[in-house]
Amino acid sequence: MTAAAWLALFSPLGAAVALAVLGDRISRSRAGLLVSGSVLVSFVSSAYVLARLLSEHPEQRSHVSTLWTWLSAGDLQVGFEILVDPLSVFMMLVVSGVGFLIVSYATGYMRGDDEERRYHAYKALFVFSMLLLVQSGNLLLLLVGWGMVGLSSYLLINFWHQRRSAVAAGKKAFIVNAFGDATVALGLFLVIQRVGALDFATVFGSAEAEIGRSNTVAVLIALGLLGGAAAKSAQVPLHTWLPDAMEGPTPVSALIHAATMVTAGVYLIARTHVLFELAPVVLHTAAVLGGVTLLVAGVIALVQTDIKRVIAYSTMSQIGYMFVAAGVGAYGAGMFHLMTHAFFKALLFMAAGLVIHALAGEQDIRRMGGLGRELPRTTRAFLIGTLALAGVPPLAGFFSKDEILANTLDGGPLGIVLFVFGVAGAFLTAMYSFRLLFVVFRGKQSEHVQHHLHREPNEGPLSMVWPVGVLAVLAVVGGLVSVPGGWHAVDTWLEPVSRPLVHPAGWMEAFSPILSVCVALLGIAVAWRLWGQASDLPTALARRYPLATVALERKLYFDEVYDALLVRPAARLAVTLERVVERPIVAGSARATAGGIRGLASRVAATQSGLLRVYALVVAVGLATLVLVFISVR
Repeated sequence: MTAAAWLALFSPLGAAVALAVLGDRISRSRAGLLVSGSVLVSFVSSAYVLARLLSEHPEQRSHVSTLWTWLSAGDLQVGFEILVDPLSVFMMLVVSGVGFLIVSYATGYMRGDDEERRYHAYKALFVFSMLLLVQSGNLLLLLVGWGMVGLSSYLLINFWHQRRSAVAAGKKAFIVNAFGDATVALGLFLVIQRVGALDFATVFGSAEAEIGRSNTVAVLIALGLLGGAAAKSAQVPLHTWLPDAMEGPTPVSALIHAATMVTAGVYLIARTHVLFELAPVVLHTAAVLGGVTLLVAGVIALVQTDIKRVIAYSTMSQIGYMFVAAGVGAYGAGMFHLMTHAFFKALLFMAAGLVIHALAGEQDIRRMGGLGRELPRTTRAFLIGTLALAGVPPLAGFFSKDEILANTLDGGPLGIVLFVFGVAGAFLTAMYSFRLLFVVFRGKQSEHVQHHLHREPNEGPLSMVWPVGVLAVLAVVGGLVSVPGGWHAVDTWLEPVSRPLVHPAGWMEAFSPILSVCVALLGIAVAWRLWGQASDLPTALARRYPLATVALERKLYFDEVYDALLVRPAARLAVTLERVVERPIVAGSARATAGGIRGLASRVAATQSGLLRVYALVVAVGLATLVLVFISVR
C-alpha cells in the first residue's frame, strides 16, 4: 500500500524530469500524453490505496513510510516520509483525479503553443508538489510541498511571460504566498522549540502537554499556520493575487484555482486541527475570515466583466465557506465542499475555456452573448456547473454547502452570525453565477461573436470535450456521498483523523437547506430580472449608485491600499538606498578596489620585460635575501 502511495507521488515528478531531459526530442503531443499518463498512474495508485484502507479497521488506517532520515540535528530527527491515512488519501484522489481531467483537457487547449512542452512539464511539477504537500508525513516536508506549490503556481501563472500583465500577476502571487510560507515557518520554529519534533504523531500527541492551551505560544503557532492558509487559499486580506492569476492559461486556472492549490489552506487547518484547537480564538478567526471573504468576493463578482475573473471570485467565495466550516470545527463538511467544489468549479473553468477557444481568446463577457444557440453542449455543461455552484438541488453543491450551513447553527452565537453570512453568500452566489450564464449564453449576439466565432465539430477537440463531460456528471452526482439527515460518508471516513467539534441537530439539517434553496432561487430570479432579458435596469442602478459601482469595479480598493502602504514605500526605499548606499559606497568602493588592482597589475606587468638577465638578477637577489634571513635568525 505504501509503495503505491510512493508511486502516486513520484509518477508526475518522473514525467517532469523526463520532459526536462528529452527537450525537443519528444513531440508536443507525446509530452502531453506523458504528463496526463503520469497523473493517471497517480490516480489509479491512489484508488488502490483507498481500497486497501477500506479493508482495515478505521482506527488502524494510518501508515507512515520513510525513505531515509532527511534531517538530523541533535534530538530533532526529520525523515523523508509520507503518511497514508483517510485525509491524505481523500486529497490524493481529488488532486490526481481532477488533475488528470484538467491535464488531459490541456493537451487540446495548449495545442500549437510554441512552449507546449514547458507547459506540460510545469503541470507535472505542480501535481507532484501538491501531492507532496498532502502526503507529507511531517510538518517540515509539508512546508517543502507548500513552497513548491507556490513556485509551480508562479511558473504557470507567468507562463506567457511575453505579457507584462502575466509577469506582474506571477510576481504578486509569489510574494503573497511567500508571506504565508514565512508565517508557517515561524510557527514551525515554535513547534520545534516546545515539542522538539515535527512528525505528526509526536506533535499532535504531545501538543497540549508541551504547548498548552490558549496561551501566547499556542496562539502564535496557530496564527502562523493561519497566515499560510489564508495566503494560499486567497482569503481576505491576502486574496488580491487570485483574480490577477487568471493571466495564466485556462487549464492553469482550473487546476490551481479550483481543485487544488487554493484549497491547500483548508487541508492545512484540517490536518493541524489539534494545534488550532489549542487556540480557539484563532480557529474562530479563520471562520470569520471565511465569512467576510465569501461576502466580499460575492459582491465584487457582480460587476466583473472578465469571464475567468468572475469564476475566480466565486472560488474565493466558496473557499470562504470551507474556512467557515473548518473554523467551527466541521472539518468533514469543509473537506466535502472542497471535493464537490473541485468538480463544479473545474467544470466552469473548462467550459469557459471552450468559450474562449471558440472566440479566439476573447474573455470580456460584454463582447459575448447569444452563445447558447452556437455552443449548445458547452451551454449545458456551464448550466450544470452554475446550478451546482448556486446550490440548487440535487446537484453536488447543494449537499456540501448546506451541510456547512447546518453545522454553523450548532456553533453558538458566532455560528449564528456565520450562518447569516452563509445565507447571504448563497444569494450573492446565485446572482453572480446566473448573471454570467445569462450574459454569455442568452440575448443577442455581439458583433465580436458574429465575426470571430470559430465553429468546429463537438465545439472543441475531443481532448477538451470529454473531460468536461466527466466533470459535468461528477457535478451532478458527486454530492450523493453525503446527504444531510441520511448518511455522512465523508465525516465517517475522516473521523479517525479529524473529529468534528459540532453536531447539528435534525431540525438544523432540515432548516438550512430549505432556507438556502429559497434564497438561491431568489438570487436566480433577481439575476433573471437584471440580465436574463433585455433591460436597462443594470445601467440605471450603476448610474444611481456610482460610488458603490466604482468601489466594486476597483475591487474595494484593496490593491490601491496595498500599493500605498507597501509597494510605493518599498519602491521609494529601494531608490533611496540605491542613491545613498549602493552608488557611493558599494559601487564606489568596488570601482576603487578595481582601479587599485588594475594599477598594481600594470606595475607588475611592467616588470615582465622578457630579458633573461633581469630574471636571473631577481632570482639571485631573492636567494641572497633568504640566506641573510636564515643567518640572522640563527
